[in-house]
Amino acid sequence: MQFDGLSIVDKPARAPEPRGERRFHSLKGLMLESVRRQTFVDWPVDFLDRDNLAQAGFFYLRTMDHVQCAFCRGIVGYWDEGDQPETEHKKHFPNCPFVMGAATGNVPAAANPDTDEGRLYKMLNEFYAFKMANTRPSLPSTYHTDSMRVLDGGKVAYPQLNTSVSRLRTFSRWPKETRVDAEKLSDAGFFYTGISDFVQCFHCGGGLFAWRKEDDPFADHARHYPSCNFIRMTHNVPNGVEVSGEVNTLERQSTLSKQEAEMLLHHPLAKRLVALGLSSVSVREALKLSVEASGFLCPTVTEALELVFDYDEKERQKSPKNQCHDGLPVPQSEPQEPNHEATGGTSEASMEVEETKETFFPPTPPPEHSGQSTLSDYSKLLQEVQALRQAVQVEERRLQCRLCGKEQVAVVFQPCSHLHLCADCARPRDSCVTCGSVVRGTLRPIIG
Repeated sequence: MQFDGLSIVDKPARAPEPRGERRFHSLKGLMLESVRRQTFVDWPVDFLDRDNLAQAGFFYLRTMDHVQCAFCRGIVGYWDEGDQPETEHKKHFPNCPFVMGAATGNVPAAANPDTDEGRLYKMLNEFYAFKMANTRPSLPSTYHTDSMRVLDGGKVAYPQLNTSVSRLRTFSRWPKETRVDAEKLSDAGFFYTGISDFVQCFHCGGGLFAWRKEDDPFADHARHYPSCNFIRMTHNVPNGVEVSGEVNTLERQSTLSKQEAEMLLHHPLAKRLVALGLSSVSVREALKLSVEASGFLCPTVTEALELVFDYDEKERQKSPKNQCHDGLPVPQSEPQEPNHEATGGTSEASMEVEETKETFFPPTPPPEHSGQSTLSDYSKLLQEVQALRQAVQVEERRLQCRLCGKEQVAVVFQPCSHLHLCADCARPRDSCVTCGSVVRGTLRPIIG
C-alpha cells in the first residue's frame, strides 16, 4: 500500500540491499554518513535516493518515510517526487548547525583522497569500522579490547534492565515496520534506545540496528558479540569456546599514529578550535583521545571545547611544577609588576593576582636557627603559593576575550549563553564565534 491508500499493481519485488556493519556502541555514531546510510533498510520511497538522504544528515526512523537529522534531531516525512533532501532540510530546520555549515563531527562517506580532509575522513571511517569489529563498548570504569576473543569480566552495562520484563517496557514505541518481534529482542537481552531500530544489550552494552523480518535476535547477538556472558549462558556456550561469528579482516593498531593524530587538525572542528585561540597541541591530543575511546569526534564545537579544557586540566594536574595550559607553558618566575602609570589603571583580574601575592606570599624566609623542619615547611609553602599564583593566571586568561586577547569578557550571547568576547568584539557580531548559533540577544554579566 502507498501512503495515499492506493494499491500498487504489478510492482516487482526489490532485492534486499547488503547491510554492512550493523554494530554500534553509541548513538553518536550517526555522525558518520556511512552509519546513517546503513539505517535505510527496506526504505519504501523509490524516487528518493538513500545516499542523498544520508549525505544531507538524515537517518531512517523505520516509520513510514520519516527520516531524522543526526545533528538537530529534526524529522522530515511525507516526501513528494522531486523533493531534494538538502533543500527540505534547510527549509524546515534552517537553524540546524549541519545545514548552516557550522563545524560538526560529521564524517562524509566519500571524499577526495587527494585532499587533507579526504584522507582524514577515510581514516576516520576505517578506524570506526575497526572499533566496532574489535572492541566492546566502554563501561563506566573499564574498557576491553578484542571483543571477538577476550571474555567479559562479568560487569553489567545496564543492571537496571536485567529482566526481560523491564527491557520489554522500553519497546513501547518500537517501529512496527521493522517486523522483528519485541519480545524476542528483549528475551535475547536487548532493550530499545528509542531511535530508529537501534537496540542494545543490557549486559555487554553492544548494539545492533538495521533489522529485517527474517533476523533471529539470539543468533545475531551471538554472531556479533560472542564474548557477551549473557548470550553465552543463554546458548550454553562454555567459557574459552568462541561462538562462530563474522571474520574481521581489518588489521590496524587500536591507537592513532602520530601521522593520523596530525590529520585530525584538518577536521572543521579542530580548525574552529584553533581559530578560537586554543593550542593546536591541546586540540590534537584531546581529539585523539576521543577518537581512540569511542571511534568518532564530538558533535558540536561546545563539546570539543570541553574536551580540550578537560585535557589541559588533567595535564596541569599531572605536572604541577611545569604546568602547561592550552599547550602553552606557564612561566615559573615571578611576574613583573604592572606599570600602572603607563596603562592608566589596572584590571580586576590583575588586582586579584596582586592581592593573592600580598596575602599568601611570605615576606621573608624563617631564621636559620629555627631548624630543618621549619625550612622544609617554608619550602612547601613556597610551592603552594607558586601553584596558587599560576592558577590565578590561568583563571585570568580564561576571562580574556578570545578574539582580541586584551579585554575581559563582558557579553553573554543568547540563547547559547557563551561568555567569550569583550564588549567591543561582541558588538558587531550576529552569530556566536564558538558554536555558530544566531545571536537573539545579549546580557551583561556581573563578574566579581
